[in-house]
Amino acid sequence: MELHFVTSNKGKVSEAEKILEFPIEIADIELPEIQSLDLSEIVKDKVVRAYEKVNKPVFVDDVGMFVNAWNGFPGPFIKFMRLSGSYDNELLLKMLAGEKNREVVVKAVIGFYDGGNIHIFEGKVEGVLAHEERGSDGWGFDPIFIPKGYDQTFAEMGKEKKNKISHRSIAMNKFKEYITSM
Repeated sequence: MELHFVTSNKGKVSEAEKILEFPIEIADIELPEIQSLDLSEIVKDKVVRAYEKVNKPVFVDDVGMFVNAWNGFPGPFIKFMRLSGSYDNELLLKMLAGEKNREVVVKAVIGFYDGGNIHIFEGKVEGVLAHEERGSDGWGFDPIFIPKGYDQTFAEMGKEKKNKISHRSIAMNKFKEYITSM
C-alpha cells in the first residue's frame, strides 16, 4: 500500500521514518486546522482534508502539551506559544517561571484515513518541564520536557532513546501495528 504522511514538519518526518521502519511518501502540504481543545477532533478533520488533497491513504499527526497547573492549557495550542516566528520555548518558560507545579502530559494523535474509515492512534507521556532549555538533539519542546522516570530532557537523551519512549513513538507504534496487520 502506498501510504502518505501529510505534514510540513521535517522533525515529524524524521521520527516517523525511524519509528515506522517501512517506506512512506511525504506530502508537504499545509492544511487548515480547526481550533479545538480535543486533539482527536483536530486530527479527524485534518486527515479527511489531507485525503481530499492526496486522494490516497494518508496519515497525519498532531501534538499537545497539557500543563497541569493551567488546567491543561495550552494543549493543542502549544504551537502558538512562541515569541518569534519560529518555534521556541522562551514564552512558555517565562509564563511558568514562578510555578512550582511543572507537571505536564504530552500527547500525540495520529489519524489514518483510507477513504473509507478513519482510525485514531494516541500516545501520551507524563513528565515535568525543565526551568531552562537543556540539550541540543531535538526540536520543538524536546529541550524542556523531562519524561517521568528520567532526569534528562528529550533533547538530552538523543533521538534514538527518545524515539523509544516518546508520545509520538507510542502513537506511531500503535499505527504501525495496525498497518502491518492489514
